[in-house]
Amino acid sequence: MNWDDLRYFLAIARNNSLSAAGRALNVSQPTVSRRLAAMEAQFGVTLFERTRAGYELSVPGAEIFDTVQNIEQELNSIDRRVFGQDWRLAGSLRVTCTEVMANLYLTPHLAAFLEEHPQIDLSVICTFQHLSLSRREADVAIRMTNQPPDTLTGRRLANAAMAIYSSADKFEHPGGKPGHASWDWIGWQDEAYNRMLITGPFPDAKIRHRVDDMQTMCAMVRAGLGVAILPCYMGDTDKGLHRATAELMIENAPDLWLLSHPDSKNVARVRAFMDFIAKRIIDDRDLFEGRRPQIVT
Repeated sequence: MNWDDLRYFLAIARNNSLSAAGRALNVSQPTVSRRLAAMEAQFGVTLFERTRAGYELSVPGAEIFDTVQNIEQELNSIDRRVFGQDWRLAGSLRVTCTEVMANLYLTPHLAAFLEEHPQIDLSVICTFQHLSLSRREADVAIRMTNQPPDTLTGRRLANAAMAIYSSADKFEHPGGKPGHASWDWIGWQDEAYNRMLITGPFPDAKIRHRVDDMQTMCAMVRAGLGVAILPCYMGDTDKGLHRATAELMIENAPDLWLLSHPDSKNVARVRAFMDFIAKRIIDDRDLFEGRRPQIVT
C-alpha cells in the first residue's frame, strides 16, 4: 500500500462521497471509485458502507482511519519543516481566499506584490471551503471568520461590516416609504445564513429570491430585483448600488484574518506576502468597516 492510495481513502472518509473526494483531490469520480475498489481488493475487506447518507466507514475502515491520519500528520509535519527552511524570495506560493475577495479587492495588490517579487510563482485558490494549511493545501489564507483555528497563526486586520443595498436607480420603496417588510429581499439558498443575516435581525423580511453566489446576488440587486445584505467593501465600491439604510450590520459581521501555519511563518515568500497584503488591507480598513464614503454616480 502506498501513500497515494491512502490519500484517496482519507478524502472519501472526510467527504462521505466519491464526487466530493474527487473534487478535493482534483480528480474525476471514476478515478476515485477505481482507487477505492483496488484498495478494498488489496485489503480483502470493505472499507466503506454505502448508505443514503453517503460513504460511511465500515468497521475495518474505522480501525485503520486513525492510523492513516497519524501517518498523514507525520508526513505533513516533515513537509512543513522542510518548507519552513526555505529562505528564498522565489518559488511557489499558494494563497486561498473567496472569489469575491480575489476579484473585487485582491487582484491589483497581487500584481503589485509580484512586480516586487517576480521570481515567485503564485497560485490563487478561490473557495469558500477552508483549505488545510496543515496539509499544505495552501500556504496563506485570507479568511472571513470570527473563530480562526488555534492551529494557525496570523493577524486580525479588520471587521468586515455589512449593510443593506438596493439598486442605485431602479429600486423604489413600495408606497414611497422604506420598510423591511415591504421590500423584496434576495437571500441565500442556505437558510442558516438567511436566519443569521436577514430573518433574525428583520423578522418581517420577505425573502423572494435566493442565490448561492455573492456576485450573482450583487448583480440581481443592481438590476432592481430587490435588496440584499452585502459586505461594505463590495457594495460601497459598486456605482450601481446604494445603501437602503444608513445603519451598518456589525453584530454578525466576520473579522478579516490573514493566516498561515506556524511552521511556514518564517518562509521568506510567505512572510513577504503576509506583510505586503496586511499593510494594504490595514490601509483600507475604513473600506472594510464601512466608514469610507460610498462611490456614487
